[in-house]
Amino acid sequence: MTTNLASETRMRPANLIDTRTRLAAGRPQLTAPGIQVYASTLVPGPLQVYGYRAAVRSYPLARECGHFEADLPSGIPAAFVLEESVLHHQIGGPDIMSAQVRHVIQLLSADSGISVTVIPLHSARTARQLPMEPFVIINGHKVVLPVAPVPIRIDRRDVVHRYSTAFFRLRQAALTGSVAHEYLTRRLTAAAPAANERDEEATRAVATYSEPEHVNCAGKDRTA
Repeated sequence: MTTNLASETRMRPANLIDTRTRLAAGRPQLTAPGIQVYASTLVPGPLQVYGYRAAVRSYPLARECGHFEADLPSGIPAAFVLEESVLHHQIGGPDIMSAQVRHVIQLLSADSGISVTVIPLHSARTARQLPMEPFVIINGHKVVLPVAPVPIRIDRRDVVHRYSTAFFRLRQAALTGSVAHEYLTRRLTAAAPAANERDEEATRAVATYSEPEHVNCAGKDRTA
């Protein structure tokens, strides 16, 4: 999103509350200070590695919608819920995606300073936990939708309440901490051989490819 998060999240340090602790309490915190990010298309800007961010900038719509924004205000609690599918979209090639997934795995550690959770591809969901458009909740009173060149900002209390509730429910379907770490590590390890096998198959296909014979209008081979 292209909005200035530093200005959007103005609040006194005394009012800062650890978002990770609030969410772990098992109830929605509809007025929690800080930033809550749900990502269903691309890895959010603050979590992107350099190569991934550069690749995103090459996609006009993604660039215009601010998906590459990397600045996260210091001292502001931040919680991210990622659909696993965002880690399967090939942005910038296999090497860049591997680096990006490894970076997300590192952020899952308890001392990373931010809360990152991942909803598995085959997670059992209720009807209220279905994937949504990407959104950001700021201080529990404003929603930003980075889905257009000019991000959509919503401050109607009833709408913000619905997004806050949706974030809480989506996070309930997500893996956290060591469980998410183990899950993504296993998926990354399994994906590497598969990617190499696809590359080898593509190479063999190119090597065995031959130009088709040219046939003239009369149906006779021109080379005959």
